[in-house]
Amino acid sequence: MRRARFWGKMLAGLAVATLAMGTAHAAWFQARSRHFIVYSEGKDEKLRGFAERLEKFDFLLRTVTGITDPEQGSPVKVYLLSNDGKVKALARNPNIGGFYTTSDRTAFAVLSREGKDSQFDFGAEEILFHEYTHHFMLHHFPAAYPAWYVEGFAEFFSVVKFPKNGSIEFGHIPIARVPGLVLGQPYPLKQLFARDTEGLGARDGDRYYGTAWLLTHYYRQHKSSRQAEIKRYLTDLAAGVPDIHPPSYFDGGLDGLEKDLKAYMRQRHYIAVLTPKEMKIDAITVSLLDPAQGDLIEDELRLINHPRTEDLPGIVTAIRTTAARYPGSAYALALLAEAEWAAEQKDAALADADRAVAIDPASSRAYAVRAQALLEKAHDSDKAEDWKAALTSIVRANRADTEDPVPLALFYRYHAMRGGKMPDLGYDGLYKAFTLLPQSPEYRFNFAHAMAIKGDYKAASILLDPIAYSPHGSEMRDNALRLKAGFDAQAAEKEKGAAKAGSPAPGS
Repeated sequence: MRRARFWGKMLAGLAVATLAMGTAHAAWFQARSRHFIVYSEGKDEKLRGFAERLEKFDFLLRTVTGITDPEQGSPVKVYLLSNDGKVKALARNPNIGGFYTTSDRTAFAVLSREGKDSQFDFGAEEILFHEYTHHFMLHHFPAAYPAWYVEGFAEFFSVVKFPKNGSIEFGHIPIARVPGLVLGQPYPLKQLFARDTEGLGARDGDRYYGTAWLLTHYYRQHKSSRQAEIKRYLTDLAAGVPDIHPPSYFDGGLDGLEKDLKAYMRQRHYIAVLTPKEMKIDAITVSLLDPAQGDLIEDELRLINHPRTEDLPGIVTAIRTTAARYPGSAYALALLAEAEWAAEQKDAALADADRAVAIDPASSRAYAVRAQALLEKAHDSDKAEDWKAALTSIVRANRADTEDPVPLALFYRYHAMRGGKMPDLGYDGLYKAFTLLPQSPEYRFNFAHAMAIKGDYKAASILLDPIAYSPHGSEMRDNALRLKAGFDAQAAEKEKGAAKAGSPAPGS
């Protein structure tokens, strides 16, 4: 009898343990540094080192480009998922191992912790360094650079090495591009200067990116008269000099440049080094993530990664199921409200935002959802008390997190919806939202429109340059080109009118 009771208790204990194991989730950890927040699924002893390499990389970019601007912008979030399959599913693309994009609140990258299969594959860090270089360039050098330089600059910094002595080596050959560059020969410069990356197949894509890297390496690392020629060409493009004819910038035209570039390809390339003495990296803190936030990370990524309309109900259901396990979590309820609002479940969104605020009166995300719901209500009713309630939520969202761009953009939207003259404070709010996340096409478009409303058509046009001259074709790029042409025409008309009046045009 005693033995039977013993085995019964043991089996019952095993059943409970098995059930617990079935519902348990891997813990998530986060590493915070000055420019990054890195999330890693499962205990990862290398997390701090990874975050440190990211900070060193940022320091490298600032040192090489001479950036001393204290304006940091929002930190980039990096999510390290447990395997490639999760990354591909999230990206809805079976052919990529990592990606970078923006939401309305942050710029973020998603990568796998799995290593690459061979030296000719792109590893997670190489993908991240390439994309972060784009992010950095768009933040600090948002100009109309040619497609080959935009991609070549990112390729140039995509392969860096971190020796054990604490230094950083850069200027290495991106091995993944070698087969296309060496076996297929460099991409013809006349085509490289004339086109973007749209429509390139895998073979020509490798040649294009490889040649863009080679030309960028030649420009940045090789001291010759060609360096001055390329710099003058890029400077004139960035300045918007009209009717640029690339061959006229180079001795011997593009054929002469190509001849020298092929000779350079056969040389031993210079590798640059940044020593530990030159680096200053701020403290990095690693901590266990709140369980509710950890359990919601992958569904949150699905929500902020530009989901398809048909996917939103499933995302809401998944977040609601997890949030039910954490009834006291304002984070979970705010995220649920955000998902419900995106899925047009407006009553539920407002109710859950209110529940989140009741738990945490400093929940910026909850107040932002609440503000959107109340703005819509005020627009429909046009009652003073409804407009006041919406504004109160926007102000509280901003006070809860002054570095969140969403409440700042909502403040501008509030005044735009109400009508009348936009106050300077409204423009200031939209400007700060833009400076926090200039990589966001939405904020860039919105701020360009705001400048046009103010009558500064030239500034509005320049703001659209990085989108209008993106290396990648898209409907967004087409819209930017169309708007830019309109702003340029309005700027010219304004200058003409000012010239007739005998005075300079303001904002021109």
